[in-house]
Formats: sequence, C-alpha cells, structure tokens
Amino acid sequence: MRLRPGLVWLLLALLCPARAALAQYGGGGIGGNSYSGSSGSGGHGFGLGTNDLVSSGGGQSPEERYQKAAHGANISDWARRLNDDDPSKRLDAVKSFGESNDPKAIDYLIQAVNDPDPRVEAKAVDYLGRLHAADSTMFLIQKLFTVGTRDKLRQRIVMTLGKIGDPRATKPLLQYVSQDVNPDIRGAGIYAIGEIADRSSAEELQRLSDDQTDPRLKRLASEALAKVSTRVTAPTTKTSPFPTALEAALATERP
Repeated sequence: MRLRPGLVWLLLALLCPARAALAQYGGGGIGGNSYSGSSGSGGHGFGLGTNDLVSSGGGQSPEERYQKAAHGANISDWARRLNDDDPSKRLDAVKSFGESNDPKAIDYLIQAVNDPDPRVEAKAVDYLGRLHAADSTMFLIQKLFTVGTRDKLRQRIVMTLGKIGDPRATKPLLQYVSQDVNPDIRGAGIYAIGEIADRSSAEELQRLSDDQTDPRLKRLASEALAKVSTRVTAPTTKTSPFPTALEAALATERP
C-alpha cells in the first residue's frame, strides 16, 4: 500500500516531537540510545545526562560546586565552621574569611586569633596583616602582652602590626622591645616599628641603636630610624620582604 505524499509529511510531523520528548527523558526512541539504569534489556531509563547534571548545578562547574560544599557559600556558613570541633574546618573558615571582601570578616578573624589550635590562630593573624586590618590593632597589642601567648605567635603579631601600619601600635611596640629578652622578637618588633614609620618613634629608636650590643639588633634599629626619618613609602602599601638578618629567626612553620 502506497501512502500519499500528504500523509507522509503528516506522519513525520507527529513523529519528531515524540522523539524529542523521549530524548529529553532519557528514552531510546526510534534510532536512539538507551541509558544505563534502564529496567530490563533494551528498556528506557530515566537517568540524567551530562547536560542535565551541569544545568542542575545552576550553571556552576563541578569545581565550583565542590568548593561551595567544602568551604561554605557565604560568611554565615564560614562563621558556623569557625565553631566546628574539627580544627581543619576552622582553618578552612579562616582561609575563606581571609580571601573575602566582606568587612565583617575582620571580626571573625579577630575571634580566630584566640583559637586553641596554633595553626588556626597563626593563619588568622597572617590574614589580618595581609588585609591591613587597622580595626584589629588594639586587640593584637593586647594579645602581644597577654601572659601565655606563645613566642612564635608574638613574632607573627609584631610583624603583622608592622604590615598594618597603624601608628597607634608604635608606643606599645617600643615598650615591648625594650622589655622582652627574646632577641628574635625584639628584632621583629624593631623592624615593625620601622615599617610603621611614625616620626614620634625616632628618639627611642636612636636610643635603642646606641644601647644595643647585639650587632644585628643595632643594625635593625638604625635601618628603622632611617625609614622613620625619610618615610619612604606608606607602610600599608609596602610589599618588601623581611630583612636578611631576620629570615632565620622568623622562619616559623607555616600551616
């Protein structure tokens, strides 16, 4: 039986939407392929294809979805992780805060400086310096003078105060380096004072330079005095590395 041309076109028009529907839901269709997960041999499954998986993620790549699941999507998620019993999750939260542009992140980084895990508190201090968080200046000074603060953390704190560049830290740092007996921390403190470059510290730095018997500390005091006298660059924009004399002393283990 031969079909008339008009009937042929009508059948084709009805067949095309059916094939599209089967393809959308994973059906094999006429001339199509069946998907895994089908019931029985040659059956039509309802599994999602690659395109469906991508679209179900809201257009995000697999890496982006993993990062969101692992580290949280926003500052509220990170804050919850900061109170997690697992120190590795708290460390992830600190890293997320440190990379955030949200001003609220500074408060959470300050909170993390009191974390019982040394890696977490050290990383929080580092990020406060990287962000030039002047709002943390007074807290860091208090932590510096707190009995029980570990020497390695004190080194980080004084260097962070230098990176922040807040002149309010100048007098406390001068007081600290004149009392502390640890030469490594004293050297770090003198260097930080030079980074802040507050002119009011010039007289005390000169006295430190004159009274030092340790040639390394004497040199650091002289270099700090030169920075204060010339105010070469705004402290908050400096990216210069640590001086060679301090590299060994400040080579603390990074988390």
